[in-house]
Amino acid sequence: MKKFLGWLAVIVLVLLAVLVLARNFIARISVEIGATRATGFPLEIGSVNVGLFNGQLDVRALKLMNPPDFQEKIFVDMPQLYVDYHLGSMLSGAPHINDMLINIKQLVVIKNGKGESNAMKLKGVVSSGRSSSTKYRVDKLRIHIGTVTIKDYSRGKPTERNITLNVDATYKDITDSTDITRLVLMTVMSQVHLPDIGIKMDDLKKGLGNVQDAAGKAAKGASETLEKAGKGLLDTLKQAAPQK
Repeated sequence: MKKFLGWLAVIVLVLLAVLVLARNFIARISVEIGATRATGFPLEIGSVNVGLFNGQLDVRALKLMNPPDFQEKIFVDMPQLYVDYHLGSMLSGAPHINDMLINIKQLVVIKNGKGESNAMKLKGVVSSGRSSSTKYRVDKLRIHIGTVTIKDYSRGKPTERNITLNVDATYKDITDSTDITRLVLMTVMSQVHLPDIGIKMDDLKKGLGNVQDAAGKAAKGASETLEKAGKGLLDTLKQAAPQK
């Protein structure tokens, strides 16, 4: 019996060591599968680094891919997703995140030959805006958006626009009443005049709850603040856009 218990202890230690060493691989696969199921869009990840004791998650080289009915392969090119969280909250089932960074290098908005946009097809974007079944809290969310590419295949001859934004937005006090996907799209649409992609600003606001922007204003006012801040940029883009 003593020999058996000794071997059992060795096996348990080896398994624990394997789990610790393989935690990043396991996390990467889990995130890819979970995100694909949640959004309906395939997700590819370069690497995941999960802190054992510091409550940090650092995901690199994320690429949200388009479904097969869109000509372009990549929807979102995200070099980094960083999360600093309370370890205990993850175990309690009510995640509490101190800081989250969503760093988007390029967002490619596409309308296919049927006139459907990839943004519209992203699950949950224009749903009823109901709260998530999982309670969570994000103290601070930082969003960086580098370039927005707009491609339209619905008019026969494809058209393309590339707009460099390099815009940063910070939001506070996010809860489960906030759809973060909507928040990202609202940030983009407040800065760039997009073609008709089947999504309206009012639809996006329905899933934002009472999230606060960096100035402490509620989400309903946050979009107006962003629109005013980006007015000069929009005017410049309109002047630079080719005339039909």
